[in-house]
Amino acid sequence: MKRRIVLGFSPVLFTLLFASLGCAQGLYIESTRSGSSDVEEKMYYMPKMFKSVSSDRAEISILRFDRETIYDINPEKKTYTAMTFAEMKAMVDNARSKADEIMAKRLASLPPDQREKMKERMAAMKNPPSSSGARHEVVSTGEHRMINGYACDKYIVKINGKESETVWASKQVPGYETMKRDMEGFLDRMSAIAGRRGDLSAWFKQIDGFPIETDSHGSVKTVAKIDRRSIPASEFEVPAGYAREKNRMPGDPGAGGE
Repeated sequence: MKRRIVLGFSPVLFTLLFASLGCAQGLYIESTRSGSSDVEEKMYYMPKMFKSVSSDRAEISILRFDRETIYDINPEKKTYTAMTFAEMKAMVDNARSKADEIMAKRLASLPPDQREKMKERMAAMKNPPSSSGARHEVVSTGEHRMINGYACDKYIVKINGKESETVWASKQVPGYETMKRDMEGFLDRMSAIAGRRGDLSAWFKQIDGFPIETDSHGSVKTVAKIDRRSIPASEFEVPAGYAREKNRMPGDPGAGGE
């Protein structure tokens, strides 16, 4: 008998969350994301492989943890991009280096008094609250609720004292501990690449249980269907005949990835 579950995360976190849940078999999930407009999503999972199809995006996303590579596929144009984690880090580092060069030239052209003020601004830009130890607090409310057959506990996630997420988490989801370890490792990797010192996963690590429902600023993820099934490896490959596009720096027009 199929069970319905509800889940809500920010797009990136929700997309990645189930990637290692089906350690012994695959998962197929259909969901809707409510907010300013409803979005339908289909997700496919096998160990270390994930595929996401969303009605609000022209591209299909594939995450291959075994290859440390992220693919974006455009069926209409029959093109794709591919970026490894190493390439992602190199791109971020290169962008930082260029930004530092630009700021150094700008500083050199300023009078001494303005130069000091600009240095202070630069220091603040390099260490904003969100990337220099933003205070994440997870509060267990003591409230309990059954959500589609799962016993859940309610948590409030706060960032610098302000409520950010409402999470209903359950300890009844099989494979959660393995999934959580994998997710923490991946998010820590992304945090390191972004230079954010782990804050992407800070609150996630403190939730005791699998997030079944999450409300983030009024946007709620709802999984309408979840099946355990064997998904062929070909589902997580770029279709034959698709042309590969070149990686682009953040801010450049078009999709990027090589």
